[in-house]
Amino acid sequence: MQSDAQLLEAVPDFLSIESMFKAHPHEDGGRRFIYMEASSEGVDAQNERVLAKALAESTDNFLKFGNIDLDHYSLLGKPNPAKGYPGLPNPEQYEIGRPTAVRLDGDRTFVKAQLFEGSGELARNANMVWDSMTKINPPARWYPSVGGSVLAKSIQIDPKTRNKVAVVEKVRWANIGLSR
Repeated sequence: MQSDAQLLEAVPDFLSIESMFKAHPHEDGGRRFIYMEASSEGVDAQNERVLAKALAESTDNFLKFGNIDLDHYSLLGKPNPAKGYPGLPNPEQYEIGRPTAVRLDGDRTFVKAQLFEGSGELARNANMVWDSMTKINPPARWYPSVGGSVLAKSIQIDPKTRNKVAVVEKVRWANIGLSR
């Protein structure tokens, strides 16, 4: 039997189109997995570039404690009384799976994640994501967003655009939020 890392290495159909990253479903032994390009060192929607080295250094933490959710709501939905934020009701319902493998390829970071299965409320969003990728035509597009705590960041000049960009150099990687 192949390890998760070997399976991740063998999957040829990661899709990356001009900084738009699409998750791809795969079933293995009755278990549901998605494969995605989690990051590439391109400038993201927040005008940040996350270095692959930063994610690589936090991979163990991500694999041990991280999760896959919808739009980072399992992290952002927690109450924060110090800031007067009551939180979302049941933010854990947005969690849809967990990472099982990470592969770095130059400036790109790929992730294999297992989606939760079941019939209860905690599996509802995982089932919706899976069904949207496998039971409709064309399949829905889900785009990953890396989440966690930024531990070191600098401002640099983007060589392509000559604009200032924040470069994330060290993180505590905790999450991938899938978004439509």
